[in-house]
Amino acid sequence: MTTYGIDFGTTNSALASCSAGTTTVIPIDSPPGEWRTEGFDRVLPSVIGVDPSGSWSFGWNAKQPGRRRLDAAKRLLATEDTVQVGTETLFVEEAAGALFGRIRDGGRAAGVEFDQAVITIPANSRGLARHRTRICAGLAGIETLALINEPTAAAMAFGAQVGDDERILVVDLGGGTLDVTVLHAIGGVFMEQASAGVQRLGGIDLDQEIARYVMDEVPGSSGWSKEMKQEFLLDVELAKIRLTTRTEVALPLPGGGSRTLTRAQVAGWLEPLVSRLDEPVREALNRAGMHLADVDHLLLIGGSCKMPAVRDRVVDLVRRDPAVGVDPMTAVAEGAAVAAAIIRGEYDASFFVTTEHSLGTTVKDPDFGTSFSVIIPKTSTLPAREVNSYVPVHDHQESVLIVVVEGDETRPLDDEVNVVLATWEVPVPNPGPVGEVSFELAFEYDTDGILHVSATDEQTGQVMYRADVGSITGRTPEDLVGMHSTVEGLRTEVDPDSLASTAADSPTTPDLPPSVATALERARVKVAPMVSSDDAVRLGVLADALEAAVGTPDQDAALDELEQALRKWSYLF
Repeated sequence: MTTYGIDFGTTNSALASCSAGTTTVIPIDSPPGEWRTEGFDRVLPSVIGVDPSGSWSFGWNAKQPGRRRLDAAKRLLATEDTVQVGTETLFVEEAAGALFGRIRDGGRAAGVEFDQAVITIPANSRGLARHRTRICAGLAGIETLALINEPTAAAMAFGAQVGDDERILVVDLGGGTLDVTVLHAIGGVFMEQASAGVQRLGGIDLDQEIARYVMDEVPGSSGWSKEMKQEFLLDVELAKIRLTTRTEVALPLPGGGSRTLTRAQVAGWLEPLVSRLDEPVREALNRAGMHLADVDHLLLIGGSCKMPAVRDRVVDLVRRDPAVGVDPMTAVAEGAAVAAAIIRGEYDASFFVTTEHSLGTTVKDPDFGTSFSVIIPKTSTLPAREVNSYVPVHDHQESVLIVVVEGDETRPLDDEVNVVLATWEVPVPNPGPVGEVSFELAFEYDTDGILHVSATDEQTGQVMYRADVGSITGRTPEDLVGMHSTVEGLRTEVDPDSLASTAADSPTTPDLPPSVATALERARVKVAPMVSSDDAVRLGVLADALEAAVGTPDQDAALDELEQALRKWSYLF
């Protein structure tokens, strides 16, 4: 049986399969030629838009200039109720659900049919965002086998290189979030020990900072239209990506002309943002009770970790070279597919899904006020079931307020990390004096992200209340049926031929000869992310030289030199 994993990312999403212990990343979109050779042929931009004709578009089509679009829907799951796409207003679940639908349709166009998957979420995702992710997948007809944290998934993709009783520090800087996680590999199982992060820090923020510096120095930039700024941001993103393998690039400017950007210059602009990696790394190690010397493997994932400024910052801080052999852009999806295989019994290994935050309720004390009472502690292995006993505060109290909280009990209850997931006023069946009435509050948390809550009168055994947190997340069943219909209406047919060149071993682009495009893709996409930094730099130099020589008498010599260098790693392609 083949199993599937989905990395639903802030800027890019990926789909992977696992069969007989081997993972494959499935192409679900076809990028423009200039993006394909930069390693984006196996991801779908997490973008939904409306093209000039009024038709809905997704992925690379939606990302192109001239579209009214919504970027980073994933960021909105925690905070927004509705979103605007052009003139259309959608529930945020509909927008994200449509992206899940596009992932499923892209798989279908590539010859893959699936309706179950393990789906990944940021390690610091909590509350509404975590539960809505499962709902959004369901709206697209995808059953969530489990929600697992992205760093854990990446470590599972890397797992063959990890020995027993070793610790892995995972730094995940993608398009929208920074997560730093400490994992303990023991007995073939990855256990999360601690994590820290920043919920809004990633490639989107880096792009905007670069754009701000350039626009401040370009006369007349304040008069650029919305469409011009949109195209400019896309060019900024591509320039930033190219600077991972080049020392300077030309950034086109709206209206004509260009601006030369150097790697050192951009690193200087981004230093205040990149420096924000330091504290979460230290915090995660401290929470795990570890020193730098205790780290056995450093794993960098997320497209932004390809940037030399980010990579060097983490390496200098941790004093360890990053692991090789995983693609930062697709490792999360591959690990999720492995997790799905384990869950389905198709792969002889183990892993545990754990709670990243404590789950509990609020209690009142006449002397000390309201506090956080933990029922399921953080890092508990799922599925988990825990029970606590509580009493009403006042004599003959006719109802109790049950508040479900997710967060950190060591911090003040009103701290931003503590999130109220649900609140119910529950009648007390037999009110009486304090001390004679008590009820049992049971929390049961599944790997699919649903928290089952029940309150039971301890004197009579009568169930006072039972509800699920995360199954509907504030929406009625009627709401969800309507959302499902909307998502189905937004789905667009994917042309299988558009994915054929992406899936092939030798993709071509309109701008490059086929042999050159193949060599560049192998160097930059299939080999560089898997090898040491020194080898990756050398391949980058050779790839740049080949690209610069296209159409000149030096092209054949440059191609031959790169192909000879690549033969050492022919097993990777």
